[in-house]
Amino acid sequence: MEYKKYDCNSFNIHTIKTDKFKTVRMEVIFSREVVKEEMPIFTFLCDILTDSSKDYSSRKDIAIRLEELYKATFYGVTNKVGNLFTTSFILEFIAPHFINEENYLNEVLSFPFEIINNPRVKNKEFDITNFNIVKKRLLEECESIKESSDKLALLNALGKMDNTSPSSFKVLGEKEEIEKITPANLYEAYENLFEHSNCDIFIIGDINMDKAVNIIKDAYKNRVIKLNKPNLLVDNKIRKKTLKVVEDSNFVQSTLVIIYNIHNLAKDLKNTAFHVFNYLLGTGGISSKLYKSLRCDNSLCYSVRSLYLKYDELLIIEVSLDKSNVKLAEKLIRKCLMDMINGKYTLEEIEDAKRNLCLSLKMSSDNNVSILNNYVFNVYDELPLLDTRIEMIKKINKKDLITCGKSLVLNTIYVQNAGDNNEGN
Repeated sequence: MEYKKYDCNSFNIHTIKTDKFKTVRMEVIFSREVVKEEMPIFTFLCDILTDSSKDYSSRKDIAIRLEELYKATFYGVTNKVGNLFTTSFILEFIAPHFINEENYLNEVLSFPFEIINNPRVKNKEFDITNFNIVKKRLLEECESIKESSDKLALLNALGKMDNTSPSSFKVLGEKEEIEKITPANLYEAYENLFEHSNCDIFIIGDINMDKAVNIIKDAYKNRVIKLNKPNLLVDNKIRKKTLKVVEDSNFVQSTLVIIYNIHNLAKDLKNTAFHVFNYLLGTGGISSKLYKSLRCDNSLCYSVRSLYLKYDELLIIEVSLDKSNVKLAEKLIRKCLMDMINGKYTLEEIEDAKRNLCLSLKMSSDNNVSILNNYVFNVYDELPLLDTRIEMIKKINKKDLITCGKSLVLNTIYVQNAGDNNEGN
């Protein structure tokens, strides 16, 4: 695998040449620090830009062209990781040496830039037909979140923790924010995207990378000067006194969410040791402490999981259970964490966790999406590459895990109670 960076003045192209895959993947990523008000309109923009263009008036027309390009796929996605917000346009296509067409690479690599550089716009307003189609789709998606008890409880808990923190912001936003978007201010957002974002293009696959870079440079005219690299970490404040919030809902089960700050933990431990810690605590399936204590030993819950949000510097524990079991669940969770802090796990358990995490990383090295994503965060935050992380994880010991445990500070306990008529059904 060979990595190379091409500086194109207003954007960078990062190539990862490998013959492991039959397809080639390219991601055009616009990145900037999180601004709450911008995320819904950029999500709308990302959707509409991949829905139509001047030359392709509908999603059907784009789909036909992708079929002509030997069933290439092209789509857009917005994402928030810590304090970083990205708007990405993703293309995946068959490697050119499988296609007997001389101009295939040029046509397929140029396609995304034909779309994003030529939106279906008139008088600085997006076409109203495409606008309304996308708006309806996003409003339906926004409503669907309210139907998921786990998602809603997690969002509500983060909002109660600190509604000014980027950790609590929703990429899609609220229904009211989507309703305020117009064809005119959507075009303003389009210009803003190019003028105030860093742009990095990542390509992985078995192609002539120098040729690919020249094709992209011809197809993509971005005159914006690169900005400073965003800071990915969210500064979530430590709370002197734990916040506890209880709210009622109409769901058939209750949800308990407990949020901990991760305070003053070294970067190398956050990249490796805390993943081992979290595996032992709550992501290791039936072998994890939380699963054994809450579900196996006490039959308290329907599901339990722990989430490690590295760039938010948060550990979140989420449990679905009956309302009558909430207090006991809180007590057992605290005991599990104290056991972790006090090193109450065997060397065999540690080695099993390390072995499973290393296996997962090795499997990631057989996936072009995972490899590309790893390079993205290697560029943005110097995240070690997969092979390096495997070797780092192998060296983790009990002392490192205890250090991880001692970094935790309880912030918020949030309970989303089931409706009285539903509890126990």
